[in-house]
Amino acid sequence: MSTTFDDPDVHDLVVRTLGAVAARGLCCVQGFVLGDGTVTITELNVRIAGGFPLTEAAGADLVGQMVNGLFGLPIDHRRLVYRTGVFLTNYVETLAVGNATELERTDAPKGEAR
Repeated sequence: MSTTFDDPDVHDLVVRTLGAVAARGLCCVQGFVLGDGTVTITELNVRIAGGFPLTEAAGADLVGQMVNGLFGLPIDHRRLVYRTGVFLTNYVETLAVGNATELERTDAPKGEAR
């Protein structure tokens, strides 16, 4: 589960990390905050990535402002603010596992799905 929050220590580490790698534009930074307050960044993507659905759900206009930037239009940084306390859970399921050659049905008439 992922949750949006606001923490000055996290903010400062993210800004320093993005600066250290000279990242510009739309970035996704993910990590953990331990119970003792230790902040660990585990992933940095200079693109839309795993945090995108949560950030959009929390009200940030990432796509709209990115498009503005791509076309040289003004970016409204107020539209990049998100609400805290919004959560996202993911569910992954394997639908089928098997031998791919078994999917080839030779008994279906031509034109039908196989």
